[in-house]
Amino acid sequence: MNIFKLLPFLALVLLGFRADAQKSYVLKQDFPIGKNYDFTLISDQIINQQMAGKKLSLSQNIGTEYRFDIRNGEGSEKYIEVTYKRIFMKSKGMGNQMEMDSDDPDTTKENSFRGIKGATFNMVMLPDGAIKSLTGIEQMVTNMVSKMKADSTKAANIKASLSQQFNSEGMKHTLESSLKIYPDHPVKIGESWTVDTKMQLNMPVETITKYTLTAVRDDIAYLNINGSLLSKGSFQSMGNKIDTDLTGTNIGDAELDLKTGLILKSHLRIELSGKMQTGGEHIDFELQGINKIVGKETVASGLK
Repeated sequence: MNIFKLLPFLALVLLGFRADAQKSYVLKQDFPIGKNYDFTLISDQIINQQMAGKKLSLSQNIGTEYRFDIRNGEGSEKYIEVTYKRIFMKSKGMGNQMEMDSDDPDTTKENSFRGIKGATFNMVMLPDGAIKSLTGIEQMVTNMVSKMKADSTKAANIKASLSQQFNSEGMKHTLESSLKIYPDHPVKIGESWTVDTKMQLNMPVETITKYTLTAVRDDIAYLNINGSLLSKGSFQSMGNKIDTDLTGTNIGDAELDLKTGLILKSHLRIELSGKMQTGGEHIDFELQGINKIVGKETVASGLK
């Protein structure tokens, strides 16, 4: 190619790259009313603890599948009915092994997860992914317990236990730790923003996460994730008060649908370590985990 013809061509290409880099993109939750979305959240964790010279290890695989039905909207707020499609957990270590799945067909086994399948609650979600309100959690727990074969005393104990796990504040933290990822202003490729949330592990963990828009291709926004974790305070576990002094990181990436803000994929590596104390005993604590999210639009509402 003639050098004089090549130079204008290169100039046009460079101008194209520059224009794309300078373009601002609006990243927000903008689910259309009437649409349905399935979200799958999976967490794999390995926990190592050492107390009084004794080492304890625990591995966990926890998964939840939600259906989001976008029922209504007022301005930029969306009213969403959330349905549990499935919840499962595998846990091994510390002398115990447990496996439960809401889809397990064996009705002879005691399985509190079976009552969760099909349970629903409602939430109002803001454009930045924050949860403005949650309703129906208490009724959801009542319905879950009613599906279990238990006498009145045992049912009351089950309800009390489930209410600790399924409550408005805890559910808000759980959902926001996965969904509250959007900036409050248009961003350009290479630009970053930070989001503060709380992760609901066995202990409360505060996160400060930096998101960076790295690319936009075919109406998909690609994000880099780099954040810090902090658990410093107290919580109750099995009647014991536990004090924590832990720090860590969460690093990964995500893909968003540019038109709706739907999280198509997210992959996050979590590391958390430090000291814990309970009953005068000191514990060396270390957690390594992988959190994954997959979101997709579904054609029809209702459970499959």
